[in-house]
Amino acid sequence: MKKLLFALCATLMIVSCQDFNDGNQAQKPEPKISITIPEVLTNYQTAARRAGTVDIKTTLNNTLFAGSNIQVKDVHTFKTIDAVTTVETVDQQFQSTLTSRWVPGDVNRDWNGDGDLDDIDWVSFYPFAVANELYDAEPIYRSMYSKWQNDGYCNTVKIDEMPYDFAMGNPSLILDFGLPSTGNPIADISVVGFLPASIFEAVLGAENILGVAFSFVFVDDNGDPIKSTRGKEDKAYTEVWFNDGFTWAEGAGLGVIDLESVILHEFGHTLNLGHFGVLQVLTDTETGATDYVYQPVNTMNALYIGEARNFLGPNDKGNYCEAWGGWPWN
Repeated sequence: MKKLLFALCATLMIVSCQDFNDGNQAQKPEPKISITIPEVLTNYQTAARRAGTVDIKTTLNNTLFAGSNIQVKDVHTFKTIDAVTTVETVDQQFQSTLTSRWVPGDVNRDWNGDGDLDDIDWVSFYPFAVANELYDAEPIYRSMYSKWQNDGYCNTVKIDEMPYDFAMGNPSLILDFGLPSTGNPIADISVVGFLPASIFEAVLGAENILGVAFSFVFVDDNGDPIKSTRGKEDKAYTEVWFNDGFTWAEGAGLGVIDLESVILHEFGHTLNLGHFGVLQVLTDTETGATDYVYQPVNTMNALYIGEARNFLGPNDKGNYCEAWGGWPWN
Protein backbone atom coordinates (compact mmCIF):
# COMPACT_ATOMS: atom_id res chain seq x y z
CA MET A 1 0.00 0.00 0.00
CA LYS A 2 2.87 2.38 0.84
CA LYS A 3 4.40 1.77 -2.56
CA LEU A 4 1.06 2.50 -4.17
CA LEU A 5 0.62 5.76 -2.32
CA PHE A 6 4.06 7.05 -3.22
CA ALA A 7 3.69 5.85 -6.78
CA LEU A 8 0.54 7.91 -7.09
CA CYS A 9 2.56 11.04 -6.50
CA ALA A 10 3.72 10.49 -10.06
CA THR A 11 1.51 10.86 -13.11
CA LEU A 12 -1.15 8.17 -13.32
CA MET A 13 -2.80 8.95 -16.61
CA ILE A 14 -2.31 11.14 -19.65
CA VAL A 15 -5.30 12.21 -21.65
CA SER A 16 -5.04 13.86 -25.04
CA CYS A 17 -7.84 16.30 -25.61
CA GLN A 18 -9.31 17.42 -28.91
CA ASP A 19 -8.55 21.01 -29.78
CA PHE A 20 -11.41 23.50 -29.76
CA ASN A 21 -10.85 26.86 -31.39
CA ASP A 22 -12.61 29.50 -33.41
CA GLY A 23 -11.77 30.18 -37.01
CA ASN A 24 -10.09 33.50 -36.26
CA GLN A 25 -7.37 32.07 -34.06
CA ALA A 26 -4.42 29.86 -34.76
CA GLN A 27 -4.89 26.34 -33.52
CA LYS A 28 -3.33 25.69 -30.15
CA PRO A 29 -2.96 22.21 -28.72
CA GLU A 30 -4.89 21.74 -25.52
CA PRO A 31 -2.85 20.75 -22.49
CA LYS A 32 -2.15 17.13 -21.73
CA ILE A 33 -3.88 16.19 -18.51
CA SER A 34 -2.04 14.32 -15.77
CA ILE A 35 -3.56 13.17 -12.47
CA THR A 36 -1.47 13.37 -9.33
CA ILE A 37 -2.36 13.20 -5.67
CA PRO A 38 -0.72 16.06 -3.74
CA GLU A 39 2.29 14.86 -1.78
CA VAL A 40 1.09 16.44 1.46
CA LEU A 41 -2.04 14.29 1.26
CA THR A 42 -0.25 10.99 0.54
CA ASN A 43 2.34 11.64 3.26
CA TYR A 44 -0.36 12.36 5.83
CA GLN A 45 -2.32 9.26 4.85
CA THR A 46 0.78 7.07 5.08
CA ALA A 47 1.44 8.27 8.62
CA ALA A 48 -2.23 7.87 9.57
CA ARG A 49 -2.32 4.29 8.27
CA ARG A 50 0.78 3.44 10.27
CA ALA A 51 -1.00 4.77 13.34
CA GLY A 52 -4.12 2.79 12.42
CA THR A 53 -6.27 5.90 12.11
CA VAL A 54 -7.42 7.00 8.67
CA ASP A 55 -10.30 9.44 8.34
CA ILE A 56 -10.40 11.01 4.90
CA LYS A 57 -12.39 14.06 6.02
CA THR A 58 -9.93 14.83 8.83
CA THR A 59 -7.02 14.11 6.51
CA LEU A 60 -8.24 16.56 3.88
CA ASN A 61 -9.05 19.28 6.40
CA ASN A 62 -5.67 18.93 8.14
CA THR A 63 -3.72 19.07 4.89
CA LEU A 64 -5.14 20.61 1.73
CA PHE A 65 -7.73 22.79 3.51
CA ALA A 66 -5.86 23.73 6.68
CA GLY A 67 -6.38 27.45 7.15
CA SER A 68 -8.82 27.66 4.25
CA ASN A 69 -12.20 29.38 4.44
CA ILE A 70 -13.85 26.13 3.33
CA GLN A 71 -13.54 22.62 4.76
CA VAL A 72 -14.91 19.18 3.98
CA LYS A 73 -18.13 18.50 5.88
CA ASP A 74 -19.36 15.22 4.37
CA VAL A 75 -17.85 12.43 2.28
CA HIS A 76 -20.65 10.30 0.83
CA THR A 77 -19.56 7.11 -0.90
CA PHE A 78 -21.84 4.82 -2.92
CA LYS A 79 -20.69 1.21 -2.64
CA THR A 80 -21.49 -2.12 -4.19
CA ILE A 81 -22.52 -5.00 -1.94
CA ASP A 82 -22.08 -8.73 -2.51
CA ALA A 83 -24.81 -10.98 -1.15
CA VAL A 84 -22.52 -14.01 -1.13
CA THR A 85 -20.01 -12.52 1.29
CA THR A 86 -22.23 -10.19 3.31
CA VAL A 87 -25.32 -12.25 4.02
CA GLU A 88 -25.44 -11.01 7.61
CA THR A 89 -25.45 -7.33 6.67
CA VAL A 90 -28.47 -5.17 7.41
CA ASP A 91 -28.06 -1.46 6.78
CA GLN A 92 -30.42 1.36 7.69
CA GLN A 93 -29.85 5.06 7.21
CA PHE A 94 -32.42 7.83 7.48
CA GLN A 95 -30.61 11.07 6.74
CA SER A 96 -33.20 12.92 4.70
CA THR A 97 -31.02 15.97 4.09
CA LEU A 98 -27.48 17.02 4.93
CA THR A 99 -26.61 19.41 7.73
CA SER A 100 -25.45 22.00 5.18
CA ARG A 101 -27.46 24.15 2.78
CA TRP A 102 -26.72 26.22 -0.29
CA VAL A 103 -27.45 29.84 0.63
CA PRO A 104 -29.36 31.96 -1.92
CA GLY A 105 -27.67 35.24 -2.75
CA ASP A 106 -24.38 34.11 -1.17
CA VAL A 107 -21.70 36.37 -2.68
CA ASN A 108 -19.02 34.09 -1.23
CA ARG A 109 -19.85 31.39 -3.78
CA ASP A 110 -20.00 33.48 -6.93
CA TRP A 111 -17.34 31.15 -8.28
CA ASN A 112 -18.08 31.70 -11.96
CA GLY A 113 -18.63 35.47 -11.63
CA ASP A 114 -22.01 35.46 -13.37
CA GLY A 115 -23.70 37.31 -10.51
CA ASP A 116 -26.62 34.85 -10.46
CA LEU A 117 -26.59 33.67 -6.86
CA ASP A 118 -30.03 32.06 -6.79
CA ASP A 119 -29.16 29.14 -9.04
CA ILE A 120 -26.82 26.17 -8.58
CA ASP A 121 -24.07 25.93 -11.22
CA TRP A 122 -22.42 22.65 -12.15
CA VAL A 123 -19.54 21.90 -14.48
CA SER A 124 -18.32 18.67 -16.08
CA PHE A 125 -14.61 18.11 -16.66
CA TYR A 126 -15.08 16.67 -20.14
CA PRO A 127 -11.67 14.95 -20.51
CA PHE A 128 -12.87 12.46 -17.88
CA ALA A 129 -16.56 12.38 -18.79
CA VAL A 130 -16.27 9.05 -20.61
CA ALA A 131 -16.86 5.79 -18.74
CA ASN A 132 -14.67 2.83 -19.74
CA GLU A 133 -13.57 4.80 -22.83
CA LEU A 134 -16.98 3.84 -24.21
CA TYR A 135 -19.87 5.83 -22.75
CA ASP A 136 -20.14 9.61 -23.03
CA ALA A 137 -21.53 10.51 -19.62
CA GLU A 138 -22.26 14.19 -20.19
CA PRO A 139 -25.74 13.62 -21.71
CA ILE A 140 -26.48 11.43 -18.70
CA TYR A 141 -25.25 14.14 -16.34
CA ARG A 142 -27.68 16.59 -17.93
CA SER A 143 -30.56 14.13 -17.85
CA MET A 144 -30.01 13.21 -14.19
CA TYR A 145 -29.81 16.84 -13.05
CA SER A 146 -32.98 17.48 -15.06
CA LYS A 147 -34.70 14.70 -13.12
CA TRP A 148 -33.82 16.27 -9.80
CA GLN A 149 -34.89 19.72 -10.97
CA ASN A 150 -38.13 18.76 -12.71
CA ASP A 151 -39.42 15.35 -11.53
CA GLY A 152 -39.97 16.07 -7.85
CA TYR A 153 -42.77 17.65 -5.89
CA CYS A 154 -40.91 20.98 -5.75
CA ASN A 155 -39.53 22.86 -8.76
CA THR A 156 -38.01 25.87 -7.10
CA VAL A 157 -34.31 26.03 -8.00
CA LYS A 158 -32.50 26.20 -11.34
CA ILE A 159 -29.64 23.74 -11.72
CA ASP A 160 -27.54 25.21 -14.51
CA GLU A 161 -24.72 23.64 -16.50
CA MET A 162 -21.64 25.77 -17.02
CA PRO A 163 -19.56 24.44 -19.96
CA TYR A 164 -15.97 23.69 -19.00
CA ASP A 165 -13.11 25.54 -20.64
CA PHE A 166 -9.42 24.94 -19.90
CA ALA A 167 -9.10 28.63 -19.04
CA MET A 168 -11.09 27.79 -15.89
CA GLY A 169 -8.16 25.70 -14.65
CA ASN A 170 -8.17 22.77 -12.27
CA PRO A 171 -11.67 21.26 -11.80
CA SER A 172 -10.70 19.62 -8.49
CA LEU A 173 -9.72 21.00 -5.10
CA ILE A 174 -8.32 17.60 -4.09
CA LEU A 175 -6.48 16.23 -7.12
CA ASP A 176 -3.92 17.91 -9.33
CA PHE A 177 -4.59 17.72 -13.07
CA GLY A 178 -1.60 19.83 -14.07
CA LEU A 179 -3.81 22.87 -14.67
CA PRO A 180 -3.60 26.33 -13.06
CA SER A 181 -5.61 26.79 -9.88
CA THR A 182 -6.60 29.73 -7.72
CA GLY A 183 -7.41 27.40 -4.85
CA ASN A 184 -11.11 28.18 -5.29
CA PRO A 185 -13.86 26.11 -6.92
CA ILE A 186 -14.79 26.86 -10.52
CA ALA A 187 -18.50 26.20 -9.91
CA ASP A 188 -20.84 25.22 -7.09
CA ILE A 189 -20.58 21.59 -8.20
CA SER A 190 -17.64 20.10 -10.08
CA VAL A 191 -18.30 16.72 -11.70
CA VAL A 192 -14.67 15.67 -12.08
CA GLY A 193 -15.64 12.44 -13.86
CA PHE A 194 -14.49 8.84 -14.19
CA LEU A 195 -11.14 8.35 -12.49
CA PRO A 196 -8.85 5.31 -12.24
CA ALA A 197 -9.66 2.79 -9.52
CA SER A 198 -6.19 3.41 -8.05
CA ILE A 199 -7.27 6.94 -7.12
CA PHE A 200 -10.19 5.59 -5.10
CA GLU A 201 -7.99 3.04 -3.35
CA ALA A 202 -5.29 5.57 -2.53
CA VAL A 203 -7.53 8.43 -1.39
CA LEU A 204 -10.49 6.53 0.08
CA GLY A 205 -8.89 3.18 0.92
CA ALA A 206 -11.57 1.05 -0.74
CA GLU A 207 -12.06 -0.63 -4.09
CA ASN A 208 -15.84 -1.14 -4.01
CA ILE A 209 -16.73 2.56 -4.16
CA LEU A 210 -18.69 3.42 -7.30
CA GLY A 211 -18.77 7.15 -6.69
CA VAL A 212 -18.10 9.76 -4.06
CA ALA A 213 -19.35 13.27 -3.31
CA PHE A 214 -17.22 15.60 -1.18
CA SER A 215 -19.33 18.37 0.36
CA PHE A 216 -17.65 21.54 1.65
CA VAL A 217 -18.92 24.29 3.95
CA PHE A 218 -17.67 27.79 4.68
CA VAL A 219 -15.83 28.18 8.00
CA ASP A 220 -14.89 31.20 10.10
CA ASP A 221 -11.43 32.22 11.30
CA ASN A 222 -11.64 29.62 14.07
CA GLY A 223 -12.44 26.84 11.61
CA ASP A 224 -16.04 26.56 12.79
CA PRO A 225 -18.81 26.14 10.16
CA ILE A 226 -20.71 29.34 9.39
CA LYS A 227 -24.48 29.05 9.85
CA SER A 228 -27.14 31.32 8.40
CA THR A 229 -30.03 29.27 6.99
CA ARG A 230 -32.41 27.68 9.54
CA GLY A 231 -29.39 26.78 11.65
CA LYS A 232 -27.84 24.88 8.76
CA GLU A 233 -24.20 25.24 7.79
CA ASP A 234 -23.43 27.34 4.71
CA LYS A 235 -22.56 25.07 1.81
CA ALA A 236 -19.67 26.17 -0.36
CA TYR A 237 -18.93 23.50 -2.92
CA THR A 238 -19.34 19.84 -3.88
CA GLU A 239 -16.95 17.65 -5.89
CA VAL A 240 -17.99 14.34 -7.49
CA TRP A 241 -15.87 11.40 -8.72
CA PHE A 242 -16.87 8.12 -10.36
CA ASN A 243 -14.78 4.94 -10.34
CA ASP A 244 -13.73 3.90 -13.85
CA GLY A 245 -12.48 0.57 -12.53
CA PHE A 246 -15.99 -0.90 -12.78
CA THR A 247 -17.76 -2.18 -15.88
CA TRP A 248 -20.33 0.49 -16.63
CA ALA A 249 -23.43 0.06 -18.78
CA GLU A 250 -26.58 1.87 -19.88
CA GLY A 251 -28.85 -0.22 -17.69
CA ALA A 252 -28.59 -2.61 -14.76
CA GLY A 253 -27.44 -6.16 -15.33
CA LEU A 254 -25.28 -9.01 -14.11
CA GLY A 255 -21.67 -7.91 -13.74
CA VAL A 256 -22.27 -4.32 -14.85
CA ILE A 257 -23.07 -1.04 -13.10
CA ASP A 258 -25.90 1.18 -14.31
CA LEU A 259 -24.61 4.64 -15.13
CA GLU A 260 -27.89 6.47 -14.56
CA SER A 261 -28.49 4.90 -11.13
CA VAL A 262 -25.08 5.89 -9.75
CA ILE A 263 -24.98 9.34 -11.33
CA LEU A 264 -28.50 10.20 -10.14
CA HIS A 265 -27.56 9.03 -6.63
CA GLU A 266 -24.34 11.06 -6.39
CA PHE A 267 -26.07 14.13 -7.81
CA GLY A 268 -28.61 13.77 -5.01
CA HIS A 269 -25.78 14.30 -2.53
CA THR A 270 -24.70 17.45 -4.38
CA LEU A 271 -28.26 18.74 -3.86
CA ASN A 272 -28.17 18.21 -0.07
CA LEU A 273 -29.76 14.76 0.19
CA GLY A 274 -28.46 11.99 2.44
CA HIS A 275 -28.85 8.20 2.40
CA PHE A 276 -32.34 6.88 3.08
CA GLY A 277 -33.83 3.41 3.52
CA VAL A 278 -33.52 0.01 5.24
CA LEU A 279 -31.62 -2.83 3.60
CA GLN A 280 -32.92 -6.29 4.50
CA VAL A 281 -31.40 -9.67 3.71
CA LEU A 282 -33.95 -12.34 2.80
CA THR A 283 -32.84 -15.96 3.09
CA ASP A 284 -34.57 -19.00 1.57
CA THR A 285 -34.65 -21.54 4.43
CA GLU A 286 -34.66 -24.49 2.03
CA THR A 287 -31.97 -23.48 -0.44
CA GLY A 288 -30.01 -20.98 1.62
CA ALA A 289 -30.22 -18.48 -1.25
CA THR A 290 -30.18 -14.86 -0.18
CA ASP A 291 -31.50 -11.69 -1.70
CA TYR A 292 -31.24 -8.02 -0.84
CA VAL A 293 -34.34 -5.85 -0.60
CA TYR A 294 -34.55 -2.14 0.18
CA GLN A 295 -37.53 -0.65 1.96
CA PRO A 296 -38.55 1.89 0.85
CA VAL A 297 -37.03 1.87 -2.63
CA ASN A 298 -35.33 5.18 -3.49
CA THR A 299 -32.43 6.38 -5.56
CA MET A 300 -30.82 7.57 -2.31
CA ASN A 301 -30.63 4.04 -0.84
CA ALA A 302 -27.16 3.75 0.62
CA LEU A 303 -25.84 0.70 -1.27
CA TYR A 304 -25.96 -0.41 -4.90
CA ILE A 305 -27.53 -3.88 -5.06
CA GLY A 306 -27.55 -4.32 -8.82
CA GLU A 307 -30.99 -2.88 -9.47
CA ALA A 308 -31.90 0.19 -11.49
CA ARG A 309 -32.41 3.29 -9.37
CA ASN A 310 -32.71 5.81 -12.19
CA PHE A 311 -35.92 7.31 -10.83
CA LEU A 312 -36.98 9.43 -7.89
CA GLY A 313 -38.84 7.52 -5.21
CA PRO A 314 -41.40 9.13 -2.89
CA ASN A 315 -38.81 9.78 -0.19
CA ASP A 316 -36.35 11.19 -2.72
CA LYS A 317 -39.00 13.70 -3.79
CA GLY A 318 -40.07 14.52 -0.25
CA ASN A 319 -36.51 14.99 0.99
CA TYR A 320 -35.69 17.14 -2.02
CA CYS A 321 -38.64 19.35 -1.05
CA GLU A 322 -37.33 19.53 2.49
CA ALA A 323 -34.06 20.90 1.12
CA TRP A 324 -35.42 23.13 -1.64
CA GLY A 325 -39.15 23.76 -1.06
CA GLY A 326 -38.63 27.30 0.23
CA TRP A 327 -35.92 28.36 -2.23
CA PRO A 328 -34.83 31.11 -2.57
CA TRP A 329 -36.20 32.02 0.86
CA ASN A 330 -34.99 28.96 2.73
